[in-house]
Amino acid sequence: MELKNKEELRGEILQSWLRNAWVYPVEGPDRKVYLRLTPGGRLKMRKKIGEMERSLGVSGPELARQDEAGTLPLDRDRLELAMMVRAYTSERRFIESSGATLGTPAVTLEEEREEGASS
Repeated sequence: MELKNKEELRGEILQSWLRNAWVYPVEGPDRKVYLRLTPGGRLKMRKKIGEMERSLGVSGPELARQDEAGTLPLDRDRLELAMMVRAYTSERRFIESSGATLGTPAVTLEEEREEGASS
Protein backbone atom coordinates (compact mmCIF):
# COMPACT_ATOMS: atom_id res chain seq x y z
CA MET A 1 0.00 0.00 0.00
CA GLU A 2 1.30 3.40 -0.99
CA LEU A 3 1.75 6.07 1.66
CA LYS A 4 -0.22 9.21 0.82
CA ASN A 5 0.15 12.82 1.82
CA LYS A 6 -2.50 14.79 3.74
CA GLU A 7 -3.82 16.61 0.68
CA GLU A 8 -4.43 13.31 -1.18
CA LEU A 9 -6.21 11.93 1.90
CA ARG A 10 -8.29 15.12 2.21
CA GLY A 11 -9.30 14.76 -1.45
CA GLU A 12 -10.31 11.13 -0.97
CA ILE A 13 -12.33 11.98 2.13
CA LEU A 14 -14.14 14.85 0.39
CA GLN A 15 -14.86 12.61 -2.61
CA SER A 16 -16.39 9.97 -0.33
CA TRP A 17 -18.54 12.68 1.33
CA LEU A 18 -19.72 13.80 -2.13
CA ARG A 19 -20.52 10.23 -3.19
CA ASN A 20 -22.45 9.62 0.03
CA ALA A 21 -24.35 12.94 -0.39
CA TRP A 22 -23.03 14.38 2.87
CA VAL A 23 -21.91 17.53 1.04
CA TYR A 24 -22.81 19.42 -2.11
CA PRO A 25 -20.90 22.11 -4.03
CA VAL A 26 -22.07 25.73 -3.93
CA GLU A 27 -20.58 28.77 -5.64
CA GLY A 28 -19.73 31.51 -3.17
CA PRO A 29 -19.90 35.27 -3.70
CA ASP A 30 -16.20 35.27 -4.59
CA ARG A 31 -16.92 32.75 -7.41
CA LYS A 32 -15.08 30.04 -5.47
CA VAL A 33 -16.76 26.67 -4.99
CA TYR A 34 -17.49 25.67 -1.40
CA LEU A 35 -18.86 22.43 0.01
CA ARG A 36 -21.95 22.67 2.20
CA LEU A 37 -23.27 19.86 4.35
CA THR A 38 -26.64 18.46 3.39
CA PRO A 39 -29.15 18.28 6.28
CA GLY A 40 -28.84 14.47 6.24
CA GLY A 41 -25.08 14.76 5.98
CA ARG A 42 -24.99 16.97 9.05
CA LEU A 43 -26.99 14.40 11.02
CA LYS A 44 -24.85 11.49 9.79
CA MET A 45 -21.69 13.43 10.54
CA ARG A 46 -22.92 14.25 14.05
CA LYS A 47 -23.40 10.52 14.73
CA LYS A 48 -20.12 9.52 13.06
CA ILE A 49 -18.13 12.09 15.09
CA GLY A 50 -19.29 10.44 18.32
CA GLU A 51 -18.56 6.94 17.00
CA MET A 52 -15.08 7.90 15.81
CA GLU A 53 -14.21 9.71 19.04
CA ARG A 54 -15.14 6.58 21.01
CA SER A 55 -13.34 4.14 18.68
CA LEU A 56 -10.17 6.26 18.42
CA GLY A 57 -10.26 7.36 22.06
CA VAL A 58 -9.59 11.00 21.16
CA SER A 59 -11.43 14.32 21.15
CA GLY A 60 -12.53 15.51 17.71
CA PRO A 61 -12.01 19.19 18.56
CA GLU A 62 -8.49 18.40 19.79
CA LEU A 63 -7.68 16.69 16.47
CA ALA A 64 -9.13 19.68 14.59
CA ARG A 65 -6.83 22.01 16.56
CA GLN A 66 -3.84 19.74 15.81
CA ASP A 67 -4.78 19.76 12.12
CA GLU A 68 -4.98 23.57 12.09
CA ALA A 69 -1.59 23.75 13.83
CA GLY A 70 -0.08 21.28 11.34
CA THR A 71 0.81 18.75 14.06
CA LEU A 72 -1.78 16.06 13.23
CA PRO A 73 -0.06 12.76 12.35
CA LEU A 74 -0.77 11.24 8.93
CA ASP A 75 -3.66 8.93 9.84
CA ARG A 76 -6.79 8.74 7.66
CA ASP A 77 -9.29 8.19 10.49
CA ARG A 78 -7.89 10.99 12.65
CA LEU A 79 -7.74 13.34 9.66
CA GLU A 80 -11.33 12.50 8.71
CA LEU A 81 -12.50 13.11 12.26
CA ALA A 82 -10.72 16.49 12.35
CA MET A 83 -12.28 17.41 8.99
CA MET A 84 -15.73 16.34 10.21
CA VAL A 85 -15.47 18.49 13.32
CA ARG A 86 -14.43 21.52 11.28
CA ALA A 87 -17.12 20.96 8.62
CA TYR A 88 -19.83 20.34 11.22
CA THR A 89 -19.00 23.40 13.34
CA SER A 90 -18.60 25.63 10.27
CA GLU A 91 -21.98 24.54 8.92
CA ARG A 92 -23.66 25.17 12.29
CA ARG A 93 -22.13 28.66 12.52
CA PHE A 94 -23.29 29.43 8.96
CA ILE A 95 -26.85 28.24 9.63
CA GLU A 96 -27.05 30.09 12.95
CA SER A 97 -25.68 33.28 11.35
CA SER A 98 -28.66 33.12 8.98
CA GLY A 99 -30.97 33.35 11.99
CA ALA A 100 -31.91 29.67 12.28
CA THR A 101 -32.03 27.96 15.66
CA LEU A 102 -30.42 24.55 16.01
CA GLY A 103 -30.36 22.08 18.89
CA THR A 104 -27.39 21.18 21.06
CA PRO A 105 -24.19 20.75 19.01
CA ALA A 106 -22.40 17.39 18.93
CA VAL A 107 -19.03 19.20 19.14
CA THR A 108 -17.78 22.76 19.31
CA LEU A 109 -14.45 24.43 18.57
CA GLU A 110 -14.32 28.14 19.47
CA GLU A 111 -16.84 27.80 22.27
CA GLU A 112 -14.59 25.31 24.07
CA ARG A 113 -11.66 27.71 23.93
CA GLU A 114 -13.79 30.58 25.26
CA GLU A 115 -15.16 28.46 28.12
CA GLY A 116 -11.65 27.34 29.05
CA ALA A 117 -10.44 30.96 29.09
CA SER A 118 -13.26 32.14 31.35
CA SER A 119 -12.95 29.28 33.86
